[in-house]
Amino acid sequence: MAHSPIDHVVDHAWIGPITKYQVLLVVAAVVVAVPFVLLARKVKDGTPPRGPLWNFFESLLLYIRDEVVRPNIHGHDADKFLPFLWTLFLFILTCNLLGMVPFLGSPTADISVTIVLAAVVFLVIHVSAIIKNGVGPYVKSFIPHLEADNLPMKLFLMVLIVPLITVIEVMGAVIRGAVLAIRLFANIFAGHVALAVIVSFSVADATIGGMSAGGTVAAVVMGTALSMLELFVAFLQAFVFVLLTSIFLGMQLHPEH
Repeated sequence: MAHSPIDHVVDHAWIGPITKYQVLLVVAAVVVAVPFVLLARKVKDGTPPRGPLWNFFESLLLYIRDEVVRPNIHGHDADKFLPFLWTLFLFILTCNLLGMVPFLGSPTADISVTIVLAAVVFLVIHVSAIIKNGVGPYVKSFIPHLEADNLPMKLFLMVLIVPLITVIEVMGAVIRGAVLAIRLFANIFAGHVALAVIVSFSVADATIGGMSAGGTVAAVVMGTALSMLELFVAFLQAFVFVLLTSIFLGMQLHPEH
């Protein structure tokens, strides 16, 4: 066992210069791609999927479509971005769940991974908004339109308030991307660290100040309970990431709303 429980939830080299999380990211991509391709082939001719696994998979995707994407991205844009958001949800969920497998880990417990995910989302949101609305309307969406009844107030708004709000709006767009990265990383990393610390108690040697038999049993029970919580968090954080992405997409694509 490693000297520190943190060693089990941080990235390290596996094969030469290739790190554990690099390998797991490829594994997650394959795990996501295979069911997607198989499900697409099954429903291509209109035949509904059969079996509990396929029905669960389809129900999950339909829930994301009907309860998350379409309510937050209006019009035909919702279905246009649906494949991207489905893939994003399943990829993050798979990365989260890999941390539940012994001796593996969650790539989303690495801040560099979540930053890249958030950067991809940021580019998709703002590039799509520019393509859809044009450069001019995109820039104007950050500039508030304020009216005043007299000239001094109008000058005050134009010179001070409008530039200030514009800066805040631009900063807000950047901060929203940072929030996506930080909240996903913090939730996954903190949960795995807590679980690793608790589990390390169960194998500590009582003769050198470790846990007694009763303490070991308690640590195992607490570790099991925390594992169930981690399973819930894995789904929840993938859902929240896609929910926030959908909201931010809708805000940028349809600033009038």
